[in-house]
Amino acid sequence: MLRATLKSLLSRKLRLLLSAMSVVLAVMFVSGAFVLSDTLGRTFESLFTSVYDYTDIQVAAKPKVASNEGATAPAPIAASQLDTIASVPGVRKATGLVFADGVRVIGSNGKVIPSSGPPRFGANWTGEDQLVQLRSGTGPTSDGQVALNAKLASLGNFKVGDQVKVLTLDPKAHTFTISGIFGYSGGRDSIGGAQVVAFTEPVAQKLMLGDTGVYNVVDVKVTNKADLAKVRDALRDRLGPQYTVDTGKDLAKKNADQIKKALSFVTYVLLGFAAVALLVGIFLILNTFSIIVAQRTQELALLRAMGASRGQVIRSVMVEATVIGIIASLVGLGLAVWRSIARRPRPVPAGRHPAPSPASPRRR
Repeated sequence: MLRATLKSLLSRKLRLLLSAMSVVLAVMFVSGAFVLSDTLGRTFESLFTSVYDYTDIQVAAKPKVASNEGATAPAPIAASQLDTIASVPGVRKATGLVFADGVRVIGSNGKVIPSSGPPRFGANWTGEDQLVQLRSGTGPTSDGQVALNAKLASLGNFKVGDQVKVLTLDPKAHTFTISGIFGYSGGRDSIGGAQVVAFTEPVAQKLMLGDTGVYNVVDVKVTNKADLAKVRDALRDRLGPQYTVDTGKDLAKKNADQIKKALSFVTYVLLGFAAVALLVGIFLILNTFSIIVAQRTQELALLRAMGASRGQVIRSVMVEATVIGIIASLVGLGLAVWRSIARRPRPVPAGRHPAPSPASPRRR
């Protein structure tokens, strides 16, 4: 009886294929939704970890004002706090950084160079380090100079020595001379496609934070990396609740969690389509098997006439449905995994890393 059932399946390949396709599509939608969101979440988690590779500890003031769009304005940290931070046992160096979103560079056509989503940061130039590497020229040494990251220089077709107009918090456009163009370790032109303009420290403070002598982030280097947690806790006790103190791993996890939370919405949308596809698939499968069984009436009657019991006939139909369901489900799951992995972000190419949040500067 089992042999007769399998031969019946193989003798009607088109019917078998059409039946299986409805199962494959339904399984693809459901499994693809979960696999894609999980794959993206893991990829972004890995990418954020690489962004914070050179961060020991970061100190930032908790924002007090939120914009209408829900984003928070960078809170200033007085330069005097650097000495307080540096005096904590285990701290080797405390560097004040300006790194805030809001810079817009005007291209040669008189229009602002567009961004497809990544932020546009204004920063103070603190020299080359493990992450930032000059490709041509020098860092800004006077208030009339700026350095651009390679991504921005490429978008605007800028080179060292060109004049560039920059819009910031000040509604008036300021003109600067490009003193240098820099990239990032690994041959990257940008981190996540972000556009970065580096000013001298006083200019960055004035244009990006509205006042001199302040920073919005302090990058802390520790004497012994094994004591990161201890130094972090000591800084939290010394600075109080109005500051956030996080290690590089803490920051990577926070940003990855935010991305995963945003991706959960995508999962719900995909699952909505999957539910529709599954519902349609159920009707297709039921109708297909109803037609198949009706077409096999003579075949099933012949089996009964040859001595097959009612239970054997029913089991033969169930075996056919089970074989189709298992094989088609595995195929659908395999296709969903393959398509999800094929579409995930790639961690290596230049400019594909996620940009740091407004409170997350380039890492020293």
